[in-house]
Amino acid sequence: MSQEPGAVACRQASSARPAVARMSGAAALMAGLVVLAAAGCAPSAPSSGPSRGPSASPVPTSSPSPTAQPATPAASPTVVPSGPAGTVMVEIPEGGIWLPVPAGWVQIPAADLADPARREEIAEQYPGSGTLLAQTDRLNGQASPAFLAVDPLASSRGEPLAANLSVMATQPSVGGPLLDFAVGFIADGMAETLEATAPPVRERVPTQVGDAVRIRMEVPPRGGHEIVAEAWVIGAPRATLLITLLGPRTAMNGLDPDAFAAQLLRSTGSTP
Repeated sequence: MSQEPGAVACRQASSARPAVARMSGAAALMAGLVVLAAAGCAPSAPSSGPSRGPSASPVPTSSPSPTAQPATPAASPTVVPSGPAGTVMVEIPEGGIWLPVPAGWVQIPAADLADPARREEIAEQYPGSGTLLAQTDRLNGQASPAFLAVDPLASSRGEPLAANLSVMATQPSVGGPLLDFAVGFIADGMAETLEATAPPVRERVPTQVGDAVRIRMEVPPRGGHEIVAEAWVIGAPRATLLITLLGPRTAMNGLDPDAFAAQLLRSTGSTP
């Protein structure tokens, strides 16, 4: 008996982890995103068959007289919510959320991140950003970069790592056990890519935007600075998001990793 392709894909995703226990960091990260993408493989509802017998002839009716239509009201301007001190709130339309970004950081939109040539320029301009940007080419369409913010002062100070906040988006938005399952791959992949000195710590965190898991990593100091290396995988209103925060703790400008998840807000029109 034939099987739905979606059901096969789901079973393949759910049985993937034992077979890739020793994969590379980049491959593990991709595997986690593949699991999330496979969540959209539920078979669609069967369509109704064609009706049998002659169809009823429509009853002729008189055409209504045209009536004046009310003027369409102008769209209301977007109200930007207030962020924590030292930050500004930035909307991520792909995920249907707002998130805090340190004031003064350079904000790079999805359109720039989708351009390979532009990504090369960013990697050259901001030290250390190439490690994360290189993952985009390896994801093979399983996820797309939605946003990047970078500390512009790192280049002028000659530091080995520019603090940055990045957002990757993949469809569909998931939560519950499937989110936890995918986070296992993602955490292992990021820990290897960033050369973590201890196993990553994963914990569920409350948010206003959906199910979320925080990943905390210990990585070696860079340039004499303690390094923040954190990630959040979130079943946001419009997509599953991988948000990473990386860089010297002294460059975070009011962005507190412990409070970050609670500061995320839903965009206007995002369904609860």
